[in-house]
This record gives sequence, C-alpha cells and structure tokens, in this order.
Amino acid sequence: MIKDWSNIELDYDFLKDEEENRKKTYGSYKILISDDEPEVHNVTKMILKDFIFENHTLEFLDAYNEEETIRAFEQYSDIAVLFQDVVMEKNNTGLDIINRLRCEMKNQTTRIILRTGQPGEAPEEKIIRDYDINDYCLKTDLTVARLKTTIITALRSYRDIIRLDKYRKGLEKIIETSANLFTHNTLSDFLTSILNHLSGFYYETEGIMYIREKADSQKNNGFVTMEQSNIPVVVAATGSYVQYIGKDVRAVDELASIYQWMSDGGEKDSQVTFIGEGFIIRNNTIGELNNYIFIEGDKERYDFDLIKLFLANYSVALDNYLLNNMIFNSQKEIILSLGGIAEKHFDETGEHVDRVSKMMYNFSKIMGYSPADCEKIKLASILHDIGKIGLPDDILKKPGKLTEKEFEIIKEHTKIGHEMLSKSKLEILHMASEIALCHHERYDGTGYPRGLKRDEIPQISRMIAIIDVYDAMCHKRVYKEASTHEEAMEYIASQKDKHFDRRLVDVFFNNYQDIIV
Repeated sequence: MIKDWSNIELDYDFLKDEEENRKKTYGSYKILISDDEPEVHNVTKMILKDFIFENHTLEFLDAYNEEETIRAFEQYSDIAVLFQDVVMEKNNTGLDIINRLRCEMKNQTTRIILRTGQPGEAPEEKIIRDYDINDYCLKTDLTVARLKTTIITALRSYRDIIRLDKYRKGLEKIIETSANLFTHNTLSDFLTSILNHLSGFYYETEGIMYIREKADSQKNNGFVTMEQSNIPVVVAATGSYVQYIGKDVRAVDELASIYQWMSDGGEKDSQVTFIGEGFIIRNNTIGELNNYIFIEGDKERYDFDLIKLFLANYSVALDNYLLNNMIFNSQKEIILSLGGIAEKHFDETGEHVDRVSKMMYNFSKIMGYSPADCEKIKLASILHDIGKIGLPDDILKKPGKLTEKEFEIIKEHTKIGHEMLSKSKLEILHMASEIALCHHERYDGTGYPRGLKRDEIPQISRMIAIIDVYDAMCHKRVYKEASTHEEAMEYIASQKDKHFDRRLVDVFFNNYQDIIV
C-alpha cells in the first residue's frame, strides 16, 4: 500500500481555462472513495476539490471498509463514481464490493475505477475480464492529470447512462401523459395537467438530470393563456400565478413583460422562446386560437429536447380536447333543452330531475367513476323521467290515488323515454336512454318494464333507483305529503335485496351527507 504521496505533482492548472468559463453550477456529482488509507482520501479530494464537470461540482463520500461502502450505496442511489481500493480488510475486499454492487444490488450505473497499490493481488487482465469495472489504475500512476482525465471519462460515461435512462423515462412519461390527457373534466384541469407535466422535464438541482416523477404544483410557477373573445386570459396556472386565473394578462402588472413578448410575436420561427425569467411556449390551436404557456426557470435547467417532443403531442391533444369539448357542450345543450321541456310541462318534476342529477353526480364520484364519467352521468340523469312528457296531464297531475289502469299508463314513461333517446348515436343520450328504461327495475326482479333483476340491471340504473325514491319521498307531490329524511332512509334500508342493491344502499348510507343536496 502506498504511504508516501510526496512525489505526486499537484498541477491545478489542468483544464483551468475551461473551468473558469463556467460561472454557474447546478448541483454536484457524488464521488465515493472506498479505501482504507486516509491519505488516499485526503489527496484525492485535494486534487479534485475545485473540479467542475459540465456545471456540476463534486461531492465526496468516504468509506474505509466494505460495510461502510455498501451502506453508502444503500443510502445514496445517485453515486456517480466509485474509487475502489482492492486490498482493504482482506486481499479481495474491493472485488467482493464490486460483485455485491453489480450482482446483488443491481447497480449498473455507477462507474467503478479500481485502484490498487498491489497489482499482484489483482492482475489487470484478469480483473478487467472477470469484473464489471470501468477503469483500472495503479496508485503509483495517479498523477494529477491522470486522475482528472480518469474522472472526466467516468463522469461522461455516467452522464450518458443517466441521460439515456432519463430519455427512456421521458418517453414513457409522454406516452403515459398522452393516454391520460382526456381524463380531466374541465379545460382548466386539462391545461394545469399539461403545465405540470411540462414542468417535470427538469434537471434536478442535486447533481443529476432526471424527470420529475410527480410535479409539485406548489413549486412549479407557470401559467397558460388562451384567447377568449380576443382577450388573452389566464386559463390555468400553478404556484404563485394561481391568483391570476381568469384575469386578462394585459391587466396584470406582474405579467407585463411576458405579455409584451406575446403581443410582439416573439421569435417567429421558434415554438419555445427564452425571456430571462423563464420561457414561453407558443401553440396555435384550431381556428388560430392563440395559446401560450409560460414556465419560470433557467434555460439550462430544462430538457428542451423532451419538451419539444412532448409539445408535438400537446398540440394535437389540445386540438382534440377542444373538439371533444365542443361536442360535449353540444350534447349538454341538447339535454338541458329536453330537460327544460319537461320542467315547463310540470314544475315539480323539473325540480326533481335537477336534484336527482346533482345527487347522481355525487354518488358517482363516491363510486369511483372518473370526473368525465361523473359529468356524463349527471347530464344523462336529467332525462330519466323525460318519457313523462308523452303521458296525459290528467293522470300525471291527478291529486288522488291512481287506478290500476292509470298506473299501467304511468309505467309507459320508461319505454317512451327510451324510444325518444335510443335512436341517437351520442354517448350521453345513449346512456340517458338506458337510465330512462331501467330506473324503475327492482333488484329482486319485480320492477318494470322488463322485470330485470340483480346485475341484469345496469349499475347506474340501480344507483338512480335509490336516489329517485329518496328524493320522491322527501318532497311533496300532488298525490302525497313529503316524508322525513329518517322515514325515507328507513324505507330504503328495508328494501335491501328487494327494490335496491344492498351494496349500493350501504354506500349511500355511509356517504349520504356528501350525496344528498
């Protein structure tokens, strides 16, 4: 083992010009020195103490035996380079550490530089052939220049491995994000999701570049604008910009410099432009609806190759979202118009369907439906009694008890509603037609119009059966007085496995305060 390092020339001018040009640093690379000689640790750190590689400094970790070395890798997953001595507690301690690291701990990223003062214990040809190391050095050969060129080579290799892994994760993130973009119910939710995903393509400050697995909206500062009636409005935001949602960008003093860039058009040939405090992304959606994204941050801290790849998907996704939103809003207008017809025909039913639709939205959320599906169920539920507009007023508004013949006529509203809606190819109206047909089916098979039972009845229709009865009982009708909440709940409980699905009744009872409006 080498004891005397006095013959090593400490040449601190190596790559001096290159390092002096790097004024900013972004974190550090972790370097683990595993050696039982304190002098080796001290000299290695002295030589490399001011070393900077691609705007990153070095952070040194010390280990003097096998246990400490393994513990360091258990504590830190981002050790870039391991300087490993061969002979420590035993003649082959260093080789045992390498085997544990590569084979047991499955670490294939850390670059291993094997250093030995006793080459007879670890012949170079055999070691390089049999062990997954990246460099082999005799301690007697470690001049300052040799040590620095060795660390540069190792860090470049580590950087490239991490970069490839980063791009793999980035592509996976883009694919995953693209698949989930349309799960957001509102345009604001959709755009906020886009903003957070974009903010995730970020270089971590602690040394290594990586894709943020979960973007923290409290740390990401950014906003999205979109033209509304020729006014640039903040439609989504994160961090400190949330306070400006819904405001005209031109009227916010803090956004004046950013708006100036937008109004000037920026760099005409560039989708991404840097303006000092951050960068702006321009996206032209369908109909030339100008849309901008601003994210705070230094240019060097973001991976714009991945961002540009993501933007290609984002542009298409936003266009598709707006088109789908137009279609959804058209369907919504149709449903609200039909619901309005029923409401004008008989006021009490109008109030009833409004309450039922809102309670169905709450019930659906608790049942785990997606936000988009909850909205569809809410709208479709408005039309559950639409078939009643085809029934005679003298029967519908009869103050007394219905005769058997009159009740048979009332039952027809399920079929009438289904026939009115089922011819449409619109998804919401198709759902509404099924609800209209099945909301009076009973779990035990004694309902109408088809006598379906148990799981033959669609779950949404089994849900609305509970909501419909609860609301009908708790509100006055021309033929009856209102029951109390307790009386309605008692009746619903008594109808488990008869009128209602027991499982859904239990969910309703356990969450009624969040369901009832």
